[in-house]
Amino acid sequence: MTHFLNHYILKYTPLSPIHIGTGDSYEPTNYIIDDGTLYEFDTGGAMAALTAQDRDDLDKITKGKPDTHLLKDVQRFFYSRREALKPWAVNAIPVLDGVANLYANRVGQTANQEKGGEQAINRLEIDRTAYNPITRQPVLFGSSVKGAIRTALLDKVNNKQRASEPKGLHEFQGRLLKYRHIERGHLQLELDPLRLVSIGDAAWQNKADKPTSQVYLAVNRKKSPVKDEHGNIRQALGENLYQILECVPAFYAHTFVGQLTLQNVGTESHPKLPAAEFRYSAAAIANACNKFYNPIFSKEIKLLIDRGYLDENWKKTAAQLFKLIDEKRKTNQAFLLRVGRHSGAESLTLEGVRNIKIMKGKGQQPEYSDAAKTLWLAAQHKDQRTDLLPFGWVLVEILPGNTADQEWPELAELCAHQQQSALAWVKRQAAQKASLEQKRQEAKQRREREKLEQHQKAEQRSQAEKERLANESAEQQRQAEAQKQREKMTEEQRLIDDLRNQLQEKTAKKLREQIGGPLYGDLKKIIDQAKNWEAKDKASLKQLGEQILVYLNVKNKKIREILHDLEQ
Repeated sequence: MTHFLNHYILKYTPLSPIHIGTGDSYEPTNYIIDDGTLYEFDTGGAMAALTAQDRDDLDKITKGKPDTHLLKDVQRFFYSRREALKPWAVNAIPVLDGVANLYANRVGQTANQEKGGEQAINRLEIDRTAYNPITRQPVLFGSSVKGAIRTALLDKVNNKQRASEPKGLHEFQGRLLKYRHIERGHLQLELDPLRLVSIGDAAWQNKADKPTSQVYLAVNRKKSPVKDEHGNIRQALGENLYQILECVPAFYAHTFVGQLTLQNVGTESHPKLPAAEFRYSAAAIANACNKFYNPIFSKEIKLLIDRGYLDENWKKTAAQLFKLIDEKRKTNQAFLLRVGRHSGAESLTLEGVRNIKIMKGKGQQPEYSDAAKTLWLAAQHKDQRTDLLPFGWVLVEILPGNTADQEWPELAELCAHQQQSALAWVKRQAAQKASLEQKRQEAKQRREREKLEQHQKAEQRSQAEKERLANESAEQQRQAEAQKQREKMTEEQRLIDDLRNQLQEKTAKKLREQIGGPLYGDLKKIIDQAKNWEAKDKASLKQLGEQILVYLNVKNKKIREILHDLEQ
């Protein structure tokens, strides 16, 4: 029975490290590397892990001038507290020894001096591969797969012919696949045969017994030896270049599973449909990919072997795998594909029309060639020249959409031989799990205590503020009442009241004063004025005067006699 939509299952097995770039990266202020593992943490986790003093220290750092010194200080801050941060990681992935050493030696340090004496900071960003933001597991974009398939199909149609009309990539493709209007010259995208091919994003399928990704160094190596004037092989310009990339590791059987959907529009011609010869079946797609990518793979592997670059264990496993899948490739049930970063210029261009830009030294004009001069290879160390791996190779199996899920034990067993280090890493992580969880719980408890203490201090501050306001209000009432009383006083009573207030203020402040000071002087002045006062005011002044003399520790009899005379 013929269906308008034909569905197929695609199972992907990476044969070498794969990095699908998205522009996203691990920032050194959001991860730490310790014991061969990258621990990613978010802001919430970092705040939960840090003590109150740590948070205060971080706040002081981040309030500084936003320059390279601040970035280095933040990097060093988190690295020095890596043990506290590890239990709060939202993601953990293995890193190779060279990457771990590079990080440990450079985190928070200055890389070199830029022109003009400015500092160049080691930012240590790690480009991360495409991933599901919810599960944090890698994703193989359908667009990446479809782009690689399109290249193979175009190469088949072109059949090694030189481009007769070099008017740009889209014009060239439009001519090959017959979706460029012959008379008017514009593109008719509805006639593009690849619009009948839909490839969904492939989701991660492996269980938790293996890490989802690994951090590699990408290093640049010359395809041909570079010799000096004496004929000695030397390192070429640019071979000290490297990048830090998160990749899906090699030889994970059926790592990703996605879907291929082909529209079946028949074979009749129609002005709104792609040309009949380009309405591809699943078998035709597989055949084109194998014919295009198999020779590139073989040629590259031979070059790597000849130059002594290739990892020996990987080479043996790859050879065994190709024997295992040979029958499926011959029957178009499986095909080779290359995707992602550093796939190589030859895998991205068509044979016969390749015109690869070769950059020369500073100040020199670039040249163009039908082959690249260098390779980007996956490495453990930036200076590594052996045991390297290519990037981007993947085995794709095609199954009818109604096929029940089934394993391929031989493939799984073969791939397992390349996963020993990954399994050892998982085992180490499992051994740490209880300890990290305990530290996490201890940090939670500490944070709860800090919150309780903060709450108590806030309550105390609130209570103190209430008491201050109450006292302030009471003082205002007292002053208002005193003012009312003062308004009722006679002039003599006000003088006595001023003198009493002066004594109370000095007593409250515990100020000591000798005879002859302001208080004693004011007392004498008032006594001189009090001779004609009423008896009750004199009595009040005499009582206050006695208190002042006690405060001043005055034992002079004459002064006391003067006070006594006030009552006469």
